[in-house]
Amino acid sequence: MVDIAKGRLIEQRQTHLDSLTDKINDPRVRPIVLSIINGEAPDFDDYNDAVRYCRDLGIITSGNPVQFANPIYREIITRILNSSFSDGINQDLAQTSWYLHPGGALDMDKLLNAFVEFYRRHSESWLERFQYKEAGHQLLLMAFLQRILNGGGRIEREMAIGNGRTDLAVFWQDQVFPIELKMHHDRWSQPDGLQQLARYMDKLGQKQGYLILFEKKRRKSCPGRRASAGKYTRWMGKR
Repeated sequence: MVDIAKGRLIEQRQTHLDSLTDKINDPRVRPIVLSIINGEAPDFDDYNDAVRYCRDLGIITSGNPVQFANPIYREIITRILNSSFSDGINQDLAQTSWYLHPGGALDMDKLLNAFVEFYRRHSESWLERFQYKEAGHQLLLMAFLQRILNGGGRIEREMAIGNGRTDLAVFWQDQVFPIELKMHHDRWSQPDGLQQLARYMDKLGQKQGYLILFEKKRRKSCPGRRASAGKYTRWMGKR
């Protein structure tokens, strides 16, 4: 019932929630929101004017870690930022039935394979459409999942400044899929990501999870692959 009520508030876009659109366009708010979505360590601290400003507006929590003030803000802000993609995705690609097993269970492997293929083909042009281009990789996946799962499942997000990743949990009927999103900066990104994913799986009580690494630059060993090629790893077992 709480999830249904939250969804209705978000869909209705009441004046209070709709005003977030103007707030996140503020140059003082943008670096804070960007760092929360990316999970990257920012170039400011708690005494920074931008942090105090966002706290005064009620967008972020008053303590650490710095994160969105509540789950509804977390949901509505990401929806605002990726709305251009959600509205423009090809309807054929977004057919939920394509990603379901005969019994109605969600085939997450098939869904993520479809996203990776889409990402490798179209990410460069789509990322240019995002106002928050630096967080476009994460927002693109969230929008893709939201478009396909809308009405039949839900996505829970966990984001905070400085954790180096974004945690997603996809809920479909009685299925739970932990997903870890991370930028592929160096050789430590994957092993660190797997450790972070293992902790997230423990938290959700799941034995299977997914790590998605996004690459910003073209790799010399793959001259035919587009820049920003993405990949995912399914990981089984507990820590």
